[in-house]
Amino acid sequence: MKLRPPNSVLDADTAAALEEAIQPEELTTQTRDSMRERIFRRVRTPPPEGTSTLRSTDGTWTDFCPGVRLKILDEDPSSSSRTYLVSMESGATVPEHPHTLEEQCLVLEGEVWVGDHLLRRGDWHVAKPGSRHGNFSTRTGCLLLIKSEVFPGP
Repeated sequence: MKLRPPNSVLDADTAAALEEAIQPEELTTQTRDSMRERIFRRVRTPPPEGTSTLRSTDGTWTDFCPGVRLKILDEDPSSSSRTYLVSMESGATVPEHPHTLEEQCLVLEGEVWVGDHLLRRGDWHVAKPGSRHGNFSTRTGCLLLIKSEVFPGP
């Protein structure tokens, strides 16, 4: 008797029988082209009126400082704010800095230290206007979503 695969609701014999029974289906050129066209049509569909979409493959990552890259998602010149992703490699640091406007930060992946304060995936952090926080640093690497003032640089 075979061992049950981890995290499976099926016993090992049933899982093996299903695996052997499933064979890849060769698609005709017409079926493959039709599927490809339906997928592209859905991807190219414009966003609803009054909205905008930036695909994950759109935009440009820009080096900010060693081990840190930014990807601007949105800018609002009327409020001098910018929404962007920050990707930090393990060991990277963003120097401490003051805030004239509120900075909002959501940790999407990994963990980041703000001075001595640890933030993990799913944590929300807000720096109020007039505040100054310690370095942003990471031991694990992280991906952050930040909305803050437009600052000099990228």
